Amino acid sequence: MDKKLYIAADSGGSKTVWTVIGENGDIIKKYVTIGLGAAKEGTLPVAETVADAFEKLSDVGMLSGIFLSLGGPNVSEVQSAIKGCAKGVPVKVEREACGNSMLYAARFLDCSAVVMCGTGSVAVGDTKNGRKYSGGWGPVYGDGGSGGGMGSDALRIFLRSIDTNKDIGKLASLFGHLKEDLDITTFEGRMELKSRAINMSRRELASLAPRIYKLAEDGDAASYGLYESAAIEIADLAYGVSDDLGDFGVLLCGGFFAGKPMLLEMSERLFAKMSRARLIYEPRFSPIVAAQISVLRENGVKVTHAMFDKILNDL
Repeated sequence: MDKKLYIAADSGGSKTVWTVIGENGDIIKKYVTIGLGAAKEGTLPVAETVADAFEKLSDVGMLSGIFLSLGGPNVSEVQSAIKGCAKGVPVKVEREACGNSMLYAARFLDCSAVVMCGTGSVAVGDTKNGRKYSGGWGPVYGDGGSGGGMGSDALRIFLRSIDTNKDIGKLASLFGHLKEDLDITTFEGRMELKSRAINMSRRELASLAPRIYKLAEDGDAASYGLYESAAIEIADLAYGVSDDLGDFGVLLCGGFFAGKPMLLEMSERLFAKMSRARLIYEPRFSPIVAAQISVLRENGVKVTHAMFDKILNDL
């Protein structure tokens, strides 16, 4: 039985994965809530979400430390909420995109850079010229190669098809509900459609990515084109944080890659034309693995390859 227990969590724009982990790497408990990462403080129910998580995890016993990797700039808000629920326990909330926890964990897979693609996208790597970053400009200027970026692009194609009467295939079916009960030949109808489109959340848009992938697999041209564009973005992100060395590994990480062999093949093929470095995808690895390793490391536990493999397999 592990004598000391820790909470390791990872939170992005869509969900937060909370885990209780023992000092020997045992996963004691897991719980999932909505995401805590937000562009601005006060836009998400952070305090309520954190309180819900701690209520569900409170039966495990006394905690010795907490580490949360956050996919948003609202670090102070999240840290305050956690400290309010775990008085006296050391708490560290770190921006996921800074790369500290992700790159430390990636070393166990012989990778020196990570491309993270979920609701949003960002890349970070340690190169011979120091740490480099790529992407991460947010939903308006730079979520290429992510679920949120793809959902936004698909919505843009759909809206444009209304103006041009262009057939965009089955991709249009994903947005049919937006046109329901509207006469879009009128100005009023167009403005209502615009309002409905704007009100689609980033999480809703990101959730369309698996359905678009299925359409692409089935031969829908517009959907396949979206994944071609995503692969280009992913290869560019990887190139931006890598050295052109044959033994250099760039780890692909995030829910956007799950169950998408076609996307992986496209990305690898494009990147091979740009660099001698390798793209590596380990489906068991995710940001929560990096958070678990970091909470142990932050609290003085020596993490071995055996512990890393145990964490990887237990999840």
